[in-house]
Amino acid sequence: MPTIWTVTNLKPGTAKTTSAVWIAHGLHEAGHKVLLIGADPGGAKLKLAPELSDGMGSTERWNARARMPFEVISLATRDLHRTVPRLAADHDYVVIDSPPIEDHQGIAVSALRVADLAVIPVAPTTAEIDRMAPVLAVVEEVDALRAEPLPTCVLLNRCVTNAASTGEADRVLTAQGHRVLAARIPRLELFAQSHGAPVLAAGTAYEAATAELLALQAQGRA
Repeated sequence: MPTIWTVTNLKPGTAKTTSAVWIAHGLHEAGHKVLLIGADPGGAKLKLAPELSDGMGSTERWNARARMPFEVISLATRDLHRTVPRLAADHDYVVIDSPPIEDHQGIAVSALRVADLAVIPVAPTTAEIDRMAPVLAVVEEVDALRAEPLPTCVLLNRCVTNAASTGEADRVLTAQGHRVLAARIPRLELFAQSHGAPVLAAGTAYEAATAELLALQAQGRA
């Protein structure tokens, strides 16, 4: 059976798709057979101008502009927990780019139901840290639908180099009981402007994050 990681958050604009795509590339570059699932419905970023939507979610748009070296499919459905295990049977890892929970809770819940691990990208700001409470409230609801509780971890991203905010966010989130990855994703144009561009995770913070996630899994902590 494949290992399934769902990248999730409450709101859009949290580097969720960026993290899912870069982590998927990290897994591929580590030699794993990867399936990336775009579960965010088409046009999610175009709510103010839906007539401009091309019918694809952001993961699919990215893949259309810069073909990824692994399988990418669109599956924005509330039946992910039933469909994904069958579709992914011959893959090592599945990465699901979940939609924002507040916009498409049914799809997001299904993506969490099927996951072996939820990765929550969070910027070191008070606003994003405060949003962790409703995210975990949904995870608790999902746990009632699962055979065992869903492990979660926080990936700090958009971190300013040498800024005190990153360490403070780590301290606060850890004190609240969250598992915070040691890897930090810096605020760089390399990541912020990568949508629709080719990705090479090697040598970047996302390679380190992927390796850390793999290590946690090997230790039975994810």
